[in-house]
Amino acid sequence: MVRPLLLLCCLLLTWSARADTLHVYCDDWPGFCQADGGGVYLDIVHAIYEPAGYAVHPHIVPYKRALAVVAQRGGDMAMGVYQGEVAGVHQPRYPASADDVTVLMLTKWQPDWRGEESLRDRDVLWLRGWAFDKFIPVPMRWYEIDSHAMALQLLAKERYRYYLTAGVLYPKEAIPSDMTRIFLRWVPTYPIFADTEQGQRLRQLWDPGMKRLLGSGALEDIYRRNQLYDYYRDFIREQERGLRK
Repeated sequence: MVRPLLLLCCLLLTWSARADTLHVYCDDWPGFCQADGGGVYLDIVHAIYEPAGYAVHPHIVPYKRALAVVAQRGGDMAMGVYQGEVAGVHQPRYPASADDVTVLMLTKWQPDWRGEESLRDRDVLWLRGWAFDKFIPVPMRWYEIDSHAMALQLLAKERYRYYLTAGVLYPKEAIPSDMTRIFLRWVPTYPIFADTEQGQRLRQLWDPGMKRLLGSGALEDIYRRNQLYDYYRDFIREQERGLRK
């Protein structure tokens, strides 16, 4: 009887040692990172790291703060980051998702729209902390604003011609009837990992974990559970094709 008890104690001690806390930071993005602990990004983190013995502790904070905390080694990882956006951190090969870069404008400007070239040398808005200038290859006079509502007000007053955002965050029915939205491109988003021993371990687990989720169909399930699969179907299929190469 003593030996089984000792074995049980050893197993409990081993589990306790393995159950490291993983501090993950992200902004409050509906469907991706939510205060209730749900969303695509957090579901992916749970699916990859809990089987490896990590206890996931999400922190919902403004985007720039999330990046700063991880870059300064105060947290383990942050979500929704563009490739190469932050120095002094580690990023994996496989993205978690993508921003569907979308332009919003007054409908009366739509006849003049000629794709991304129409943004050239124009006054353009986007939310503070985003970096669309790194991915759209035309020069723009861009200005950061603090909220989606403020951007719509400035467009309505014709203070600015265009507003760039991630369209998935704002359903079509949430856009005023006198405005138009046009999809521009996908920009993949990745986690970043702190430059620490734990950050290195977490990064090494990410790509094999994402391959497993893609190959098993579990990533599709995560998107379906968050009512985002239809929107992201093409992006997920693209990742699955990359897995087979």
